[in-house]
Amino acid sequence: MLVCKDSTARRGRAWWLGTMALCLAGAASAAPQDTTAAYDTQDARLNAAYKALSKTLDDAGRKALRDEERQWITGRDTVCTVPAGTVVKNQCTTTQTSFRADELEKRAKGGVASPGIHGNVAGVAGDWAYRSKCNFGHFVELTVTGGGSTAQGTWSDGTRVRENEGKVLGEWKADRLYLRFCADNEERGGFPVCPAFSDVAAYVVPEGNGLAWYRTWGPKEEGAFTKYVVMTRKPAQGHVPDDTHCTEDN
Repeated sequence: MLVCKDSTARRGRAWWLGTMALCLAGAASAAPQDTTAAYDTQDARLNAAYKALSKTLDDAGRKALRDEERQWITGRDTVCTVPAGTVVKNQCTTTQTSFRADELEKRAKGGVASPGIHGNVAGVAGDWAYRSKCNFGHFVELTVTGGGSTAQGTWSDGTRVRENEGKVLGEWKADRLYLRFCADNEERGGFPVCPAFSDVAAYVVPEGNGLAWYRTWGPKEEGAFTKYVVMTRKPAQGHVPDDTHCTEDN
């Protein structure tokens, strides 16, 4: 830390103003340095966790892990709008690298099974939607892209009165796609504003020809979910049929 003292009395106002300019320049450069250091810390965690997990796998498992990691990097860069083949150290890439390091550390310790073994994102990729004339015209839309065990996309949820939307990240585990969210606009009690993402707040799972959305319910430590809506694939033109099985018609 650069500490600046007012030395006007000793060397004159001109010298003091010059010193203050240096202080301001030093302060301005601190933020990028802090961001870089934070990213480097999480990247080192991720590399260590990857190596530890790799040592527990056979050749086929290591190959699957390499493929999974490439898919994760692609997903992270897409969400954080980072050009392919470049390294950008900002809040978004740091946050996503931290999430990935957390996951691989748990898997290396045997606490979490490798995702994607019993299914993959490809089965639920695409545009999904739910619409109703009830509850002030409630609607939900979810777009999922990606493959293997990682996904990214967009979401929107609202009524005729208000709506919110943003981005989503997903991980396929045990035949479900678990989702983290960020919102384009700040909303009291809502998801973090992008590029910061929430903890897991929902999962989607195939149900017949639809995709059921379950969201967290009750105390976080209980890990409970409750069904929210069942979406259907959104046609290229037009809308999905309205849900008419509603308890209220506003």
